[in-house]
Amino acid sequence: MILIEERKPNKIPGLTSLFVKFNYNQEVVSLIKECLPVNYDKKTHTWEIPITRLAKFVNQVSKYDEVELHLLKEQICTPKESVELSQYKTKLYDYQKEGIQYGLNHDKWILLDSPGLGKSIQCIYLASELKKRNNIQHCLIICGINTLKTNWEKEIKKHSDLSCTILGKKVTSTGRVHYGSVADRLNQLKSPIEEFFVITNVETLRSKEITKELQSGINKFDMIVVDEAHKCKEPTAQQTQNLLKLTNAQYKVALTGTVILNSPLDVFVPLKWTENDHSTYTNFKQQYCQFGGYFSNEIVGYKNLDYLKAQLDTCSLRRTKELLDLPPKNIIDEVLDMTSEQQLFYDNIVNGIVEQVNKVKLTMTNLLAMTTRLRQATVCPSILTTDNIPSAKINRCCELVEEITSNANKVVVFSAFKEPLNQLNELLKKYNPLLCTGDVPDSIISNNIDEFQNNDINKVILCTHSKMGTGVTLTAASYAIFLDLCWTAGLTEQCEDRIHRIGSKNPVFIYRLHCNDTFDLRVKEIVENKEAIGNYIVDNIQDTKTMDVLKRLLLDLKTN
Repeated sequence: MILIEERKPNKIPGLTSLFVKFNYNQEVVSLIKECLPVNYDKKTHTWEIPITRLAKFVNQVSKYDEVELHLLKEQICTPKESVELSQYKTKLYDYQKEGIQYGLNHDKWILLDSPGLGKSIQCIYLASELKKRNNIQHCLIICGINTLKTNWEKEIKKHSDLSCTILGKKVTSTGRVHYGSVADRLNQLKSPIEEFFVITNVETLRSKEITKELQSGINKFDMIVVDEAHKCKEPTAQQTQNLLKLTNAQYKVALTGTVILNSPLDVFVPLKWTENDHSTYTNFKQQYCQFGGYFSNEIVGYKNLDYLKAQLDTCSLRRTKELLDLPPKNIIDEVLDMTSEQQLFYDNIVNGIVEQVNKVKLTMTNLLAMTTRLRQATVCPSILTTDNIPSAKINRCCELVEEITSNANKVVVFSAFKEPLNQLNELLKKYNPLLCTGDVPDSIISNNIDEFQNNDINKVILCTHSKMGTGVTLTAASYAIFLDLCWTAGLTEQCEDRIHRIGSKNPVFIYRLHCNDTFDLRVKEIVENKEAIGNYIVDNIQDTKTMDVLKRLLLDLKTN
């Protein structure tokens, strides 16, 4: 007799798994081992295989013995308890109140609201409700991007009367702010902390000592919020591994508007950290990835995405901007012709790279370096040469800024590279630009954001994707100019939505600059391909564009 029971998973991804038990039979064992991912429990002598294998597996093993199958009955979803919420300092939208209600009914979950819908304010008031109802001692905010620490501090002070502290923050007698070392943060954690909200960045978790103190130290962190959780997608990174060790918190919320940036694998860490998946990363890949190439070790596609979507739906809340009556967002793709001088420079770069490709053993590092050079050549040749080669993008950006500001509007300029922004900082001096790159201290960036939002003198703010692409509000502008795109649609949308969010009063215009017949247009295509997968799993979007992209990906698999 072969007993097959459907139960909650143990080591396999998904909502349910099949647990198989039988008297030893080598043929049956061989069939089970084909059902990757698979797990064997030595104590109970039970095999666990994915529910996706049900029909085929039962058909195969029935040839060797009788099968007794026990499937779970379809559960009827009962309405979640609705409670009366407190009075808050800020008037909330109905969907934000629903987010707080969801959090009161789910201890560990993922908030997937689109950028600009106010995920932080929902968590601030959820934490205050849990403090009031369950007397939680501390709420820890872990920022996936370091710059967001000060933004959280501002938001908490604006919307709440609860106290907060940034771990390691010190203010000198002259009012200058700086953040202490890891040792300073550790010492702070080893003493009682009076403030309710404690804010830090995810890089702090690289310290095993700090992770241990957060997990079981003198201060009890009953609630943990990870903001921009997609930044913690790499399971092998030290900070991610230590994040997964923070298991004592009763309440966990992962925040991200772009949970899938490159592939469905990006979902693993948020699901794992919120304890909504108990599998290993290897099993997760085997369940949702199609392998091929040399030794079948290369991911060539994805499978079982319906099951991943169902798994995500049970533990997440997703709302899009259609809930708000926001002004429209208009995307304007401008394809620019480079000057003959810049074109010659770009062509020489291409020829050099082609020669390298034919001679050098390629690695991911090589490929990234080559593609980066191509992108730099289109946006700012001076990154790569001391020759004074004009940039079509920088010239066009200056024209757009003059046109936009002449109509009493403000504008945000984005680039992946700091060098073109430094050039624009000089070229646009008459507009009092504010620079926000990795070279600028966080305290100055925080001040620059306030100046841009509140001061009519500052018409332009110059931002790198990595420093200013998430978490901040720049709604004083209705225009944004992208000198280059992020590698993923999710990150590009995050940057765009710095100006298209709650608080936007006018239609938003996004100028995206591409150089004709260059790698720029290939990046645009790559971004659209990745967007299709995320659209389907997170938002269930199956429009013509998405289906065409997915179809093209499938045809590519065939040709490979």
